[in-house]
Amino acid sequence: MSWSSDMQTSVSIIGAGNCGCAFAADLASRGANVLLYAHPEHRRHAETIERNGYLEAGLKIEGRFHPVVSSDMADVVRFSRFIIITVPSYGHEAILSELAKFDLSKHVVISITGNFFALMARRQINARYILETATAPYASRMQDGKVLVIGIKSIMPIAAMPVDVTDSLRDEIGAFFPMPLEWRSNVLEIGMSCITGVIHPTPALMNAGWIETRKGDFYFYREGMSASVARVIDEIDRERMAIARAFGFEPQPVVAIMNSYYDRHFASFGEFARETVEHNTTKMAPQHLRDRFIVQDVPYVLVPWFELGVKVGLHSTAIKSIIDLACIVNETNYLEEGRNLRRLGLDAASKDQVIETFSAPLAPPWRDELRRIA
Repeated sequence: MSWSSDMQTSVSIIGAGNCGCAFAADLASRGANVLLYAHPEHRRHAETIERNGYLEAGLKIEGRFHPVVSSDMADVVRFSRFIIITVPSYGHEAILSELAKFDLSKHVVISITGNFFALMARRQINARYILETATAPYASRMQDGKVLVIGIKSIMPIAAMPVDVTDSLRDEIGAFFPMPLEWRSNVLEIGMSCITGVIHPTPALMNAGWIETRKGDFYFYREGMSASVARVIDEIDRERMAIARAFGFEPQPVVAIMNSYYDRHFASFGEFARETVEHNTTKMAPQHLRDRFIVQDVPYVLVPWFELGVKVGLHSTAIKSIIDLACIVNETNYLEEGRNLRRLGLDAASKDQVIETFSAPLAPPWRDELRRIA
């Protein structure tokens, strides 16, 4: 959707990285007023925008755009009642600690990609709605201060907490995205659909020697996801789907999800990895083993999946093996430090209480109600 001058809207975007800059360029190209927030300690791309006087985009989105750039969270809150968070999951706590200083009771906060963000956030901020998407809208990379939008997904799975989002608000939210929204039942279903946990950690760890030797100089999908690696990815995916089914969802396999995102018809994930244009245009391989492919997708995706599985009697051995390998490689206890059920307030909850927590149509204030359910 584009906005005419008489109905122009404003959006605040938190995070001036790959996704944030792609989103800012896209929204600006469609006529929105955009504020782009960069954390004071992560201003490299913001400083390039300020120095150039514009945000430059290329490939799927072309042009030079002029978002407002700020490192003051008060500006974010004042600029728009819609706040889109695009920082990696390991940056969520820092952002939430800043947002917690403000009254957000009239705000809508959207996390791209969610990774079980909403329940963490609801315990810290009083936003009217907190939404999660299952993926980022764009395949994008920052290169020499320019955001390259390599691909734009065809659909966007999304859900809200609480779940009672009106049709008019859904329409408002939908206007921000360049693709149709696919509304899911709740953010638990979205969390079980964040397939970066399937796609990224396994090939990163199984290519550890190549990553440390070549420093990212290989095609992560085409070369890093060989037949043997793809078999492990498929097993991780089978375990993810088993956990999702145990909570009442009807999950799709990873290849079907990727096909839906990019309008493709691959028969297997291995074939997708070999043939995908969007993911083989650039090499995309990590330069080290503390890349977000591990330090985000293991503690913030695989850890909650594993613990939710244990909650319903599923001991997901492939998922646990990848978690254990990541812990050893990075000398970090991701099971303890990740987004586990204790941090989500669900460690003592039954399966039914977990479902009730994510499905409650509650209006703020509801922190006490969440504590009671959990």
